[in-house]
Amino acid sequence: MTERIDERWIGRRVRTLRQARGATLRALAQETGLSATQLSRIESGSRQASVGTLIELSRIFGITLSELVADTTPAAVHVIPRDRRTVHHTASGDIAVLSGDLPDLHSMHLTISPHCSSPTAHHDGEEWMYVLSGTVELIIGADGDEQTTTLGPGDAAHFQARTTHRVRNDGDANTEILLVGTRDPVHEAPRTGSAEVGLRP
Repeated sequence: MTERIDERWIGRRVRTLRQARGATLRALAQETGLSATQLSRIESGSRQASVGTLIELSRIFGITLSELVADTTPAAVHVIPRDRRTVHHTASGDIAVLSGDLPDLHSMHLTISPHCSSPTAHHDGEEWMYVLSGTVELIIGADGDEQTTTLGPGDAAHFQARTTHRVRNDGDANTEILLVGTRDPVHEAPRTGSAEVGLRP
């Protein structure tokens, strides 16, 4: 069977490199002279980048043009063996990203240390979480209008991520969570929005 080539891989490559630098669409736009909307369309695959734009992007990313345009089409199945996944350690817990380069979903395994919480966030898309062990408080809303739900092992929650939200472990043991969210192909979703960055005490 002939593998179907995904014509949007260059855009995903640009997005991956931008996110690796910790840059927003707006910040990269200022460096390239393009608008954030133009860059967003390049990343989503709805617009082809010119050769000049690709050269400028490769310069900004510190790689050669050949490295930028190398065909890095994702495999049909993205597998992360348990003993080979990358775990990011923070002062308040661990984060292991479980998803690959496909454009629509991100997933991760969170370990939240006792008496710690994720940053408060809100962004486009949806989030789904499943508690593997321990207990966690899911806090939806802000400014005195908060709804707190206690979740234990086997409990799941699904919510609109545009509503202000955070999770908190008030217990004396680690809490482990699976978190799956939708990626927004148009607007930059803050990485703190899905607890991908910095769990905090």
